[in-house]
Order: sequence, then structure tokens, then C-alpha cells
Amino acid sequence: MNFIVDKLFPFLLSQSKRNFVEKIFFRLAITCFIVDSILMAAAYLEIIPGWVYCRTGMPDPLSIIYTPFSILLLYEVYLLIFYLPYSITTYLGKQYEIITLILVRKLFYEIPLFSHPNLFNEEHITHLLVSLCGLIALCGLIFLFNKLSKKEKTPKPEQNKTDYVKFIAKKKILSVVLVLIFGFLFVKSFFEISEFSISGVEDIEHLIRQMSNSFFNDFFVVLILIEVLLLLFTFSFSDKFNKVVRNSGFIISTMLLKLSFRAEGNTTVYIMIIATLFGVGILWIYKLFEKKFGDSTE
Repeated sequence: MNFIVDKLFPFLLSQSKRNFVEKIFFRLAITCFIVDSILMAAAYLEIIPGWVYCRTGMPDPLSIIYTPFSILLLYEVYLLIFYLPYSITTYLGKQYEIITLILVRKLFYEIPLFSHPNLFNEEHITHLLVSLCGLIALCGLIFLFNKLSKKEKTPKPEQNKTDYVKFIAKKKILSVVLVLIFGFLFVKSFFEISEFSISGVEDIEHLIRQMSNSFFNDFFVVLILIEVLLLLFTFSFSDKFNKVVRNSGFIISTMLLKLSFRAEGNTTVYIMIIATLFGVGILWIYKLFEKKFGDSTE
């Protein structure tokens, strides 16, 4: 345990390592954006055959955002793991940000499709409007969630500091485990799509979507298990009702987010909003208990 906390955690999740990982992801995203832009321009200028970039016709410029945005989404997953030892509420807030960015990325993919006449119909327009309204609602709920969780907290003098330090150490261990699982799921998703044939950039983008869906579906299952462990670990230093309700509610919220990956159409957006709204409500109730009865340790 000491080896993980003292050696592996600083190696994988220190502030300096976060800065390094940030540079890697951003440089990779910019590189993909430039390469995609060059290929799209080459297809427009007929330097390369159009089907190499897009078999269904000339691509919309917005479509080139999808791949680099997927890379930045993975960086958000790393940040989620990074914040776990410091604050459970910040950790959950990152989940809401990730699910919102997934919706944004989906819009980057769907909006260019309206250039195809057969997709410009009432059903697709309604779905687009629901997604746009859902995005606004999610951003507003995330603002409320962050506002509720922003007040810094300090442990009460009567609390058992030793148990609290052990609790933080356990969260650091879970963070290290999450990083390893993150790497494993990424490799697993990559090998799942490696058997498909690629004949153009459009195929690559399609495989990225499949890989992303597989990765996030599995990753949110892991997050549910991690949060159950956090709930059990919380009892090691506090059995306050408001903490139990808060952490249990956070588990339910994550389960709803996981459910959104299995839903289709507008139902996906509805579940995202309900999951985030539920998390905001649980945190608000926790704050009411905290204000009335005290005990505000994260």
C-alpha cells in the first residue's frame, strides 16, 4: 500500500505528471486536426480521390473536429481520475462534464449530416433540437453543481484524523487502479476494432466512434464499482447520514449516466439530464444537512 501511495501515485497522478499528460493530449489533438484538415482540403481540390476522405460525398468542415475532440475527451477522463483523491464532488462533476462533452462531440458528428438531403427531415431536426436544448440544460446543471461544491471544507477538530488520512490513502490507491484500468480498456477497445478493414478516413472516424462507445460503456461500469468502494471506505471515518445519502446518490447518478449509453435517440439526452439533475439535488440536500448539523469533511 505504501508503495502505491508513495511511488505509483506521484508517478501517475502528480501535478507535474498532469501537466505532461496535458501537453501530450493537446499536441496529439492538434496533430490530428491538422492532418484531417489537409486530407479534407486535398479531397476538395481533387488531389486525392473523394472516396478516400468521405464515401458519401464531400465532407463538411465541422466533421474534422470529431477526432481531435475525442482525444481531448480522453484527457477529461484522466482529469476525472486525477481529482478523485481530492474531492468526491469534483470527481462526480468531471463525470457530468465528460457526458456533456460526449453530447457536444455527437453534435459535431450529426450537424454535418444535414448536408445530405435524405437526412434533412422532421425526425432528425427534432433530435437535433432536443440535443441542443439538452446541452444547454446540462451546462446549467453543471454550473449549479460546481457552485454547490465550491466551498472549501476543513475537518472538524473532533474527527479522527488518522482514519481520514487512511481514507485519502485509499482514494489514492483507487486512483492508481483507475489509471491502470483506463489503459487496459483503451487497449481492449483498440484491439476490438483492429479486425475491421479501413479503406478511407471515413472508416477511421467510424471505428473511433465504435471504440469510444465501447470504452466509455466499460469505463462507467468501473466507475460504479469504484463509487461503491468509496461508499464503504467512507464508513471508516464517518457514518453520518448525509454522507451516506450523498455517496449513495452519486452512485445512482453514475448508474443513470451508464444507462444513457444503452439508450437511443432523444432518450439518451433525457437520461443524461435526469442523472445530472439527480446529482445536483443530492448535493443540495447534503449541503442543507451540512449547514444545519455541520460535519463537512470531503
